[in-house]
Amino acid sequence: MRSTCIIALTALLAAGPALGQVIIQTPNADASRHEQRAMQERSDARWEHREAERRAAMGDYQGAAAAQRDARRDWHDARRQEHRAQEDSSTFVFGR
Repeated sequence: MRSTCIIALTALLAAGPALGQVIIQTPNADASRHEQRAMQERSDARWEHREAERRAAMGDYQGAAAAQRDARRDWHDARRQEHRAQEDSSTFVFGR
């Protein structure tokens, strides 16, 4: 019995370096949905920014300010979606 425990412990210690790190990543549909939404929000923000520049060039400063506020809101929403995507992608690291 005692020799069996010693052999098992020796085998475990010998295999230890090979089992140094295990990474398990699970795919998540929510993460990809949040990434898609972030891409759409960035696209909307670019469009709103161009609209703000166009309105400012025409002298519509109030419209330009409103478009710029919308662009900032869209950039903020895009960053929030990116954070959600990172939270939803599950990665577990065991070991070192």
